[in-house]
Order: sequence, then structure tokens, then C-alpha cells
Amino acid sequence: MSKQSEIKINQFQLALLLDESDRDFFKCSISHNVYCLNCSDVAKKGVDITEVYLTEHNDIRVHGRCKICNGEVRRLFEFGEEDRFNNKAEKLRKSLQAS
Repeated sequence: MSKQSEIKINQFQLALLLDESDRDFFKCSISHNVYCLNCSDVAKKGVDITEVYLTEHNDIRVHGRCKICNGEVRRLFEFGEEDRFNNKAEKLRKSLQAS
């Protein structure tokens, strides 16, 4: 199997990939569980998301800015291990390649 490339996705595409429990986990993590190197602590006021990527392993990597210091932050969500999510991600990849 050839290595898949990482692709940038938008918020709408992310919403299509996440089911309700994944969405709840994602929102909670973005709001309360992203470490900011600049603050040397969790980004307590959350993160402004600037970019979202579907990785080569069908995980989600989020880039953003800490709402306290505006420092760059990143968070990886390992959703690709779940068959249901992985299948949705593969369908999204195929639809993007077809367009």
C-alpha cells in the first residue's frame, strides 16, 4: 500500500468526519486540553483553530493559537485507529481526489 499524503481540510469536512461523541471529545479537548509552550501550561481559555489536517494515518492534527498569549499550539487526535472514522476519512480522500 502506498503512503497517503497529508491533506488540509476545512471545518465543514472535519464536521462530516466526526460523529457526536468524537465532536464532543474534540470540542472539550480544544477548550481544555491543549498545552501551550509559551504559557508553560494548558491553554486555559482554549484555542483559536487556524488549520486542520487529515494526516497520512487518518488522524486529525489541529494548528491554532492560544487565546491567552496568541502562541502557536498543535494537537493531534488519533481518530484514525477507529474503523468507522478511518472509513469516513478514506471516502473524504476519494471525493477530494475526484474533484
